[in-house]
Parts: sequence; structure tokens; C-alpha cells
Amino acid sequence: PEVAAPLPLTSFMMDSTLKTALPKINILGPDDAGYDEERMRCWNKDVIHRPAAIVQPTTTEEVSQAVKVASSKKLDLVIACGRHGHDCMKEGAMVLDLGKMTEVTVDKKSMTVTVGGGARLGDMDKVCQQHGVACVTGTNPDTGVVGLSTHGGAGYLSRQYGLAADNFVAAEVVTASGAIVHATPANEHKDLLWAVAGGGSNFGVITALTMKAHPMDHVYGGLVINVAPTVAMATRVVRTWRDWMPTQPRTVSVMCVLPCGAPVVPMAVVESDQALVPQAAGAKASLSCSPALQQAFGSGCGAFGACVSVKMLGRKQYHTELQPQLEALQAEGHHYMSSVNVPHLTDTMVDALVAAARIDHPGGGEIILFSLTGAVADAKVESVAYAGAGRGKSTVWIVIIGSWKPDADGANRAKTKAWVQRVKEEMKALGGAESAHPLEGNMDADQGGLVQQVWSSNELRLREIKAKYDPDNFFKCNRNIKPTAAAYPVHS
Repeated sequence: PEVAAPLPLTSFMMDSTLKTALPKINILGPDDAGYDEERMRCWNKDVIHRPAAIVQPTTTEEVSQAVKVASSKKLDLVIACGRHGHDCMKEGAMVLDLGKMTEVTVDKKSMTVTVGGGARLGDMDKVCQQHGVACVTGTNPDTGVVGLSTHGGAGYLSRQYGLAADNFVAAEVVTASGAIVHATPANEHKDLLWAVAGGGSNFGVITALTMKAHPMDHVYGGLVINVAPTVAMATRVVRTWRDWMPTQPRTVSVMCVLPCGAPVVPMAVVESDQALVPQAAGAKASLSCSPALQQAFGSGCGAFGACVSVKMLGRKQYHTELQPQLEALQAEGHHYMSSVNVPHLTDTMVDALVAAARIDHPGGGEIILFSLTGAVADAKVESVAYAGAGRGKSTVWIVIIGSWKPDADGANRAKTKAWVQRVKEEMKALGGAESAHPLEGNMDADQGGLVQQVWSSNELRLREIKAKYDPDNFFKCNRNIKPTAAAYPVHS
């Protein structure tokens, strides 16, 4: 059974309930100094609203206290970690801002990394570099580790080591009752660890996440700008990349981008094999250190059928040079996003994507193609909650990003939103599946009806686990998984 709709906070409730009940926690309301500055610190300016309260705990125990208050008063609670999520500053809500919980620790003996619930990729990279290890993460240092990872999480190391969700070792979770639960693959909460590995924020507030670490220091890579001025040439580049990528060594990752209105097909490139790339201090490296990249980009002509390729490649420190390379291109602004997983990127799909980016586009944005092959395809669909279009051997994750400059009547946003939605629906009509992207459609409408498409055959198990840990569906500001009617004990 579900509780009634969550109550909006009023100024009176803010003063009389939250600040009284949580005296040791910093709480910002609309009348407090620093409130506007805090609520504006979001990557996507399209999802900034006026929450009733921004609650900033510093410990798991404080998170527990805040959840107990919100749950008992049936308040509308949303979670902010890296502040990229769709509703991190929801109108009238109580925002549980984990931004002060950013600790990162590395255990070289167990080869694990543990991050606080508010840590960002950049926080993780800074500490991991000191120990010569890396975790599977995304490609923007500003992104929250927990938010990205619990929705799957793909990055430069995914073909080698799987998704971020495939690398979970343990999670500390505050459930709807305020209970603090430590979930591992070997304890009584192993089902909870399975569920958060792809199920997002449906099951509680993750205050600490432990992931597998992998040896990583210097890599070879960077950016390649493939000049393809015609639609036909751009189509050839994408099709050739599609056929080439799944056949390459798992240490090779090449992400393909179709920027709106531009006569180029940029690619983010990396060879992460620590044996192939020279690791000694001051060592030099050339394209020849990676046979796969040499074969793709080593000729004098354009790569993948482009007329010319501008190669900005070299030996790079993974954490400080490769990871931040797209940060300027993924800058904060007004964005509308969606994504879809396709089991195979067909010629018809490629034609439609190139046409959308080159011919019928809103002016700003891009379509990103990410190959979920290699180790990602090794995992069985039921291994973690993330389903990912069946974990096929040639799956491609398509991320559609529309960007605009705000105007007085909202026409730019409307045009951009329509384009993003149209491209997504085209891909779904051609066989694509919903993804669990945390910024999906900026959550303009209820996304609950799409749950089966997102989690596929894992949906029923997820609903059962939801009933066990959140039977009243308190955590619902997400791609919501509704609990089954089955009776489970409530943790207290």
C-alpha cells in the first residue's frame, strides 16, 4: 500500500519541525542566508526550483535522523548528491543534501574504494591517483559517484571492468524507517546491495558506497575530431565505428559523438592497458603503443571514413588528464536529456541519428554513442538490478542531450525538448529500450509506467525488495519502483 501524497513543507513547518527536530544539522530555508546560492549550485539549470528546506547532514547518523523526521511527517524528500539529478532541488520539497559527505578512502589490501554519499567523480579521482587505482565511473568529474553508479554507470573503463554497478562491494543505506543498514554480498542484506546496483534511489539513502578498485595510472588517449562534412560521410563514420568497437581489446574505449549542426564526428579515445602504455615517470608514448588505436587512427587519411581526422592523442595520467578532458564540453547550463539502450545499432538507427543531428536539430546539443560491450556484456541480466537492454554483445547506449539559452517565452526549451523526445521515440520504435538515466526527460512527468522497460526481467524481484525495505514507497522521487503487496518485515 502507498501512503498519501507527500506533504509540501511550509515556512512554519520548517521552523517548528525541522530545525527543532534536527538542531545539530545545518538547514537552509528560503529566508536564510546562503539558501539561493545553495539551490543554484546545480549542473542542469533546468531543474532548479525552490525547495522548502535544504538539509545538510555530515554523518550517516544525521542522515538517519533527517529521514526519520521526513518519514514520520510524510514530507516530500529528495536526495542531492552531485546535483546532476532531475529533482535535486524540487519545488517545495525537503532536500537531503549529501554534499558535505565527500570522504574517499582507498584500501589497497582489499583493492576497494569507499566514497561518501556526496562524493563526486573528481573527489574520487584525486584520492585514487595517490594509490594508483581507479574505479569504473563516468566521464564528468562534477558528477556524483553514488547517483551515477546506482543507475548503472558507464565510463572509459567499462569495456574492461564492466559497469560501475557491476563493481559494488558494499553499501551503507539509510532506509525509510531511518534504520542504518550495511549491505554486502554475504550478509542478510545482500538483496539490498543487488537492488541498489541499478535500482537508483528507490531503496534508501546511500551514505557510503564501496567499489572494486583496479590498477590505473597512465593511459594513452584523448580526443579525435573526425571531419565529415556530408550526411553520407558522417553516416559512414558512425557505421564503421559501430562495427569496429565490439571487436577490439577490452582495454580500448572509443566514445562517438554527433554534435548538433557541426560537420564533425568527435571521439573520446583511450587505451588503458597498463602493460602497453609506458608507466615510468617521464616516459614517452606514441600511437604505436596500442595496436588497436594504431590500426584505427594511424593512417594518414581520416579515421573510420572521415575525410580527415584531427588527433589530439598522447600519454595521459588517467585521473588528472583523461578524466577531466570533457569537463569543458559538459559544462553546466540548461539541458534536457534522455537516453535509450539499443541491443544493436542498426543502419536505420544510424541514419535517423545522423539526420537528427545534422538536419533536423534545435541548434544546441549532441547525441552520444557509448559501446556497452566487452565486460559489460559478460554479466548476466540477473547479476545486478541493471538490465541494460539484455546485456547483448553489441549494445549501444544512446544519450540525447539538448541544450539551449533561456528566452522569455520558453520557446527554445520547448523546441529542444520536442527534439530530444522525438529522437528517443524514433529509437524505441526501432527496437531500443528505456534506460535508468537519472536525468531522464528532466522527469517532467511520472515515469513509473516505464519501469518494466527499464529493469526488464528484474522488475519483480526489485518490487519485492522494495516492499521489504520501503513498503510505503517513501522514496519515490525517481524512476519509481512500486513495492509488491507481499508482506515483509519493516526494518526499524
